[in-house]
Amino acid sequence: MKVDFKKINENAVIPERATEFAGGWDVVATEIEKISPDFVICKLGFALVLPKGFKLTLVPRSSLTKTHWILQNSPGLGDFDFFGEYQLRFRGIPIPSTYNDGTYSDFVYEEFPFEVGDRVGQVYLEEVIPIEFNIIDTLPESNRDANGFGTTGN
Repeated sequence: MKVDFKKINENAVIPERATEFAGGWDVVATEIEKISPDFVICKLGFALVLPKGFKLTLVPRSSLTKTHWILQNSPGLGDFDFFGEYQLRFRGIPIPSTYNDGTYSDFVYEEFPFEVGDRVGQVYLEEVIPIEFNIIDTLPESNRDANGFGTTGN
């Protein structure tokens, strides 16, 4: 399957898989904007024309779990009819500062772990399956309904 790739930034890198069997294609930051101590935008420097019937999914690299940063809106979604520059938006998780006596002061933010030219996330395509919603009056019964998330145990 071919995906049309348009450079928005001259330093844009075509996404690549790290291994032959990797499920995602690594994307590289061409520009990093630090909006605030806890909000960073990584521009990827490219736009795509996706095959009809597909969407692009954007996810963080697994190494991000070693930090106090998260990919906001994860997973991200690139629609078939979006032709703008792709970017990843990260949020810092506040870390309480401690004094020598063990009490806490203000919160601080870890330095952002990526620089321009670093792999900052991954992308992959998923097929969009058209569906129709049918309005119904009753639902099947289940002993899991009342408890919500985590009803099958830890």
